[in-house]
Amino acid sequence: MNDFFSHLVYSENDVITFEAGIPGFEQNKKFVLVQIPDYLPFEWLVCVDGSRLRFAIINPLLFRPDYEPAITKEQLQELGIEKAEDVLLYCIVTIRENPAESTANLIGPVVINRTKRVGRQIIIDDDRYSTQEKILKN
Repeated sequence: MNDFFSHLVYSENDVITFEAGIPGFEQNKKFVLVQIPDYLPFEWLVCVDGSRLRFAIINPLLFRPDYEPAITKEQLQELGIEKAEDVLLYCIVTIRENPAESTANLIGPVVINRTKRVGRQIIIDDDRYSTQEKILKN
């Protein structure tokens, strides 16, 4: 898979800007979304500003259809989101050697405005969710 990312082809129109970076990686601001068919439903948020940083991500509604992160109108406005169709919602995943142990961070959803190509990881305060939510239920 490393080989795949080293030959990544994208255009400026594919770049999503995270003005504040991602918590812990504030210096990294330019990313692209990458789908690799063999790894679906996982996707990759790949840094394209000179770093080798990348995150495995997943749409949380695929494994938690009841997921409703408390994102404020102000946070949506900061991303220029005007309608639901503009929103891409993901969570960062920790993929384990044993897939049944892989988890997703539901406390820090990644919200992307697909139209304006801007994104942000929003930290929510909600004890219904955790930073290590199992993706596969036993």
